[in-house]
Amino acid sequence: MRLSAAALIPGFFLAAGCNSSVNQDDGAGRLEARWTGADSGRLAASTTAEWCGERRALEIRAVQGDTGLAMVLYPLDSIEADTYLVSQPEAADSLAPSAGVALRLFSTNSVQGYQGDSGSVVLKQSSSGELSGRLAVSARSVVNGRPLTLTGKFQGLVVMPQSRGCGPDAADSTETYADSADTYADSIDFDDDDASTDVD
Repeated sequence: MRLSAAALIPGFFLAAGCNSSVNQDDGAGRLEARWTGADSGRLAASTTAEWCGERRALEIRAVQGDTGLAMVLYPLDSIEADTYLVSQPEAADSLAPSAGVALRLFSTNSVQGYQGDSGSVVLKQSSSGELSGRLAVSARSVVNGRPLTLTGKFQGLVVMPQSRGCGPDAADSTETYADSADTYADSIDFDDDDASTDVD
């Protein structure tokens, strides 16, 4: 049974609000991203990679205070270097190798959520197993459909077992990404100095 990105990504943003810092001792690497379009800005943050073997899903996430970026990669079987085509989160888990991507921003006193609908995440793996890669994604607001272009790169990721029990069960997937973004607004931690964001 695969973990749906439509279920995992909302949970990612809710968890981010409770614990936005990323422990460098827990396999954290680094991610840098930039976006333009409906919103513009950039993110540079510590990043983790967690593998859920039961559902064959690799979650890469970077969080800093009021901004978060999540990617859920679905290999054919196990983690491997490949190009993962981006699909809408509700479809990504059935189109392996594929990826679901989401960006969460705080803008003008409101929380904005964006979901990738096309593009790719290129994953590379060193001989030691460390992950790196890049992304180029077209995304749309879950509220009004406005488009956004997201690019970035990541490196130094050491894969860890999924720390939240491989995400929610299928029965927990009814919460929408837009709902989670609204809820997240009440739980933002603005005290994290582990990374930097710059929203234009």
